[in-house]
Amino acid sequence: MTVEVHPDEPLARYLLSRSHFSVQKRLVKSSALMPSPTGELSIFRVRDLAEKEVWALGYQYVAVPQQRTLYGQANFSVRIVTNAGLHVRPDDNPPRHADIIGWPVEKDAQKMIALELSQCATLHLKEDVA
Repeated sequence: MTVEVHPDEPLARYLLSRSHFSVQKRLVKSSALMPSPTGELSIFRVRDLAEKEVWALGYQYVAVPQQRTLYGQANFSVRIVTNAGLHVRPDDNPPRHADIIGWPVEKDAQKMIALELSQCATLHLKEDVA
């Protein structure tokens, strides 16, 4: 995966908790897009992947290592991230991995940005979750 990040490049945040989305409202909750205590949000760059490959990436590098259930994905573009004043920092460790960085230190400001991201995100659920 190239280091250069394109504004229209699709991103996936894998959802490992039922509390991170609403099936009825078909939406991603802002809590799913809050940064870790280190100020990073783990995402994957999924450009040029078939849907099956995007799910496989989530299982292999997120759900299985954490011994958790993969319920779905929050999908959005790099442009949504940069419009919110944040940046995508690719590290390719594991493959296609990146972090969203540049978060403010204040928790309330983080929540506002996470809400903004969640409102632009598309929810994709595994077929058996709905």
